[in-house]
Amino acid sequence: MATTTEKKDYYGTLGVKKSASAEEIRKAFRKLARKYHPDVNPGNKMAEEKFKVLSEANDVLSDPKKRKIYDQVGFYSDNIDAATAEAYARGGGSGAGSGFGAGGFAGYPGGNARPGQREVHFDFDNFDYGQAGGGAGRSGGFRDILSSIFGAGAAAQAEPAAMGGTDLEYQVSIPFWEAIRGGSIRLNIQRPGPNGQMISEPVEFRIKAGTRDGQRIRLAGKGNPGMRGAAAGDLYLVVHLASHPVFRREGDDIHITLPIMPWEAALGAKVEVPTIDGRAQLRIPQGTESGQKLRMREKGVKSATREGTVGDQIVEIKIMVPKVQDVRAKELWQQLQKLQPEDPRAELWSKV
Repeated sequence: MATTTEKKDYYGTLGVKKSASAEEIRKAFRKLARKYHPDVNPGNKMAEEKFKVLSEANDVLSDPKKRKIYDQVGFYSDNIDAATAEAYARGGGSGAGSGFGAGGFAGYPGGNARPGQREVHFDFDNFDYGQAGGGAGRSGGFRDILSSIFGAGAAAQAEPAAMGGTDLEYQVSIPFWEAIRGGSIRLNIQRPGPNGQMISEPVEFRIKAGTRDGQRIRLAGKGNPGMRGAAAGDLYLVVHLASHPVFRREGDDIHITLPIMPWEAALGAKVEVPTIDGRAQLRIPQGTESGQKLRMREKGVKSATREGTVGDQIVEIKIMVPKVQDVRAKELWQQLQKLQPEDPRAELWSKV
């Protein structure tokens, strides 16, 4: 709530024109609030102060009655219906905003009436507050005075308009297997408390099996609470999957690197391969080369967005060179060299 009598450029703060509609003001505030919200900038004092200024500007400009007073006076205060008006009328104001001169209200003692304005003089020291406003008392008299200046109801202290809560966005790291199989995730989020301090609040949510990296999950009504009974904002969770030492996920496909021996690659073989659903058999074709990729149909992830669709597992072959550990092994490799004396680099020389 803005209660300062210091002149501030709320329109400039939100980056909108003075003629901006209520919807334009709301959109501008929500956009900037997402950027400078303390939850998005933990520990950043500058962002925290910026968010407070944005909230103050939005609080005033989103309320038609407050905005009207701000446009005429140049500031807004909860006490403008009495204390501030008296201060300006007695010449104690700063002259901020249109409608006030250097010493008070334009058209009142100390004020500077613009051309065409009617000079009206009130003796506040001898004013009968009890008679003004039909015996409403001191504050009622000032309300009547302010009504004549700002328009009926401007100083009636009516209940301010409700304002919806802002959205929150969190980057969430999800364990690899929970993203594959689905599960319940619990985390603590930080939000502004009633005294302006940040409080921690636990939130539990479920993720579908097959949730992808970078997927955005919306939790309706779990954002910051609204003001004066308005609906709360939403909570958006941007999912990031934790890595796995064997499996690498790309979309709904699973990628792995499979080491094989030279004779398995040369002669072909059937080998066991790890998948997210357990062990599976894979046939290695004769003459398979290192770096070659083999596809295992529907051994990937069940899609979270396309029911009945399952990704594949892509197996990249890596041929391992065995270590020569004894004389007999060395002799066998030498015999193999004599049996197949081909030069694998010959094709390179033919292209130089």
